[in-house]
Amino acid sequence: MGNVWRLFLGDHEILEGRWDAPAKLMTVFQEEDKYMHRPWARMIDRAKAGLPDFDFDDPETFRTYPDIDPEAYRYQRADDAERFGYRTTVGTAVTRLKLMGFTAERCRQMMTLSYREQMLQGDVIEAPDGKAGPGGEPEFYVVHGDDVTDIGLQAYLKRAADWSFAGRNLTELEQLCLQKLEHYFGAEPDQRWLLAGLLGGQDPQTVLRLDLGDLLADGAFRSTDNVAAQALQDLRNETASTGPVIVITEGRFDSRVLPQALRLVRPDIAGYFKFLDFDAAKAQGGTDRVVATLKSFAAAGVMNRVIGLVDNDTAGREAIRQLASITLPSHYSACLLPDLDYAHSYPTLGPSGESNDNVNGRACSIEFYFGLTTLQGPDGAPTPVQWKAFKESVQDYQGELTNKQYIQGRIDAFLAAAEGGAPLDESWEPMRLIAQTLIDKAESR
Repeated sequence: MGNVWRLFLGDHEILEGRWDAPAKLMTVFQEEDKYMHRPWARMIDRAKAGLPDFDFDDPETFRTYPDIDPEAYRYQRADDAERFGYRTTVGTAVTRLKLMGFTAERCRQMMTLSYREQMLQGDVIEAPDGKAGPGGEPEFYVVHGDDVTDIGLQAYLKRAADWSFAGRNLTELEQLCLQKLEHYFGAEPDQRWLLAGLLGGQDPQTVLRLDLGDLLADGAFRSTDNVAAQALQDLRNETASTGPVIVITEGRFDSRVLPQALRLVRPDIAGYFKFLDFDAAKAQGGTDRVVATLKSFAAAGVMNRVIGLVDNDTAGREAIRQLASITLPSHYSACLLPDLDYAHSYPTLGPSGESNDNVNGRACSIEFYFGLTTLQGPDGAPTPVQWKAFKESVQDYQGELTNKQYIQGRIDAFLAAAEGGAPLDESWEPMRLIAQTLIDKAESR
């Protein structure tokens, strides 16, 4: 049994599992909740590291470990309840569970719904073995779903109070309600729901203790490891891997048309990306806001993968350079919109008049990524780029598409036609490039 963890409510074991510390349950505890029998834990650490046991006759041993009393160490044995683990009060655990969204009421609602989905005859529980009532008719308990849940949770705790009875200390109705919910107890992948239900109505001062002594003895970790903190990080990594990828763009138009276009060119993966809603967030646009939002998300501990997607222009390159000097979480990244073939020679307006220039990395905003046709002005010619301010940090001029509002209207019509069944021809290649850029960035994290 060297690979078992156990959760105790007071003196009674209410949950157990095998192999690894339960990452989700560990989020109910903090590192300051850790307890350990130091001599025992140090001895386990040394044994697992292949080091010899303490030499009681060598004073150097106890100078190395000043927190160990040599006399106490000779004779003291570690009580199972004091070996290694985490403990807090029920009141603190309930508060922490609520902060994570796990409440006793929500647990009961979920369990009641689960029970009702099983029941074909409604909220009626039949007595076992066809037991008959006084008149010879089959006996039934008429119990509503909410009551089944409440009785089942109390029966679970009553059974836990004395496992030696193996459930024989329960009434027939308690056994029936427990049986109806047993599949939920055993199959629920996140034990925090069950824990929230079990702790509802308990004395806030009762101790909730997670015993990890067997796992420590089995070498799952060392006593000096921050097991609770690592469990939380593991969950962050899991959320980052399975939650939607948040994409931060420069402005409202980008965040509106990109999801729409992504659903058209890559419907297979579009649902895995969530674009920051500028209208809902009342957020300002611009590259500086992309940088600020990434930093704010990192400071707030947002666990999803986050991608800052900036225009392929001079301001965008300036933002990427600025972000390179900032330490962001490993699941955060930023990138430019990809280069375009037709942007290598595109009409521009500057102090020297009209010319054709390479506007990749200098002026390619999202409006450039719906094909050359949408970039045509009222005269049928490509709408030119106007050169603007000089950016000292990247030693280049910033360009901006003229008559942008007109082009955005053409893009809206282009998207509406595609949603109406127009073929996705080569004009959509730039958007396919953006989709692949987002996929590559998400996968790299």
